[in-house]
Amino acid sequence: MKQIFAWLTDFKKECPVCNSTGTIVCNCNENNELSCPNCNGTGVVSVRKTTSQTYEVPCDYPGCKNGKVQCGTCSGTGKNADGTPCSVCKGKGVINCHVCSGVGKIKRVKQETWLEHEPCHICNGRGMVACYQCQGTKKRVCPECKGTGTIRNTKKIILLAVLAMLVIAMPILVAIFALAGLGYCLFSIEQKNKENTQKHAQQTGSSAQQREDAKIEFGDIE
Repeated sequence: MKQIFAWLTDFKKECPVCNSTGTIVCNCNENNELSCPNCNGTGVVSVRKTTSQTYEVPCDYPGCKNGKVQCGTCSGTGKNADGTPCSVCKGKGVINCHVCSGVGKIKRVKQETWLEHEPCHICNGRGMVACYQCQGTKKRVCPECKGTGTIRNTKKIILLAVLAMLVIAMPILVAIFALAGLGYCLFSIEQKNKENTQKHAQQTGSSAQQREDAKIEFGDIE
């Protein structure tokens, strides 16, 4: 019983990668070195460089001339419909451009990006680093079980989950089949009773007809 309980509560199995030892042979070279993870063993890394330059160009807003645009209130006439000076442009017919603020020029920024190559700062351009997985012991922690020697037994977990669902659902299924069988039996009995009733009615009607025929026949004889 204890063995069965232990099997049911144990959801781990031996790690197939390290054979339950928790360690595997390290793949570093004879000098206990590995390829640099930063430069992938090339010793060279790429650095993104960006520069920007600001310069001025004439304002590109349509209708802007030397920082001035036509007044939209008076349509450039400088006067209102009644002939009075426009209060927006002060009778000039033009106002400061909203894009360049009356300067007539706008600033643009030009950016340039490129890659520069320089020695890797991790391995100092060697492409190799001291092994950080085994620390020179030639054995490193198993990546599958993380050094525990065991892994989760997924198949067993799924199997037990299915069995548990069946155990829980079994009484319900039994009740459903029992009710279905009971209903079928009651239906069969009712059908049988109907058939017997019909046969009895047919036999009764036939007997009555025979008696009537006999009376008629005997009456004819008399």
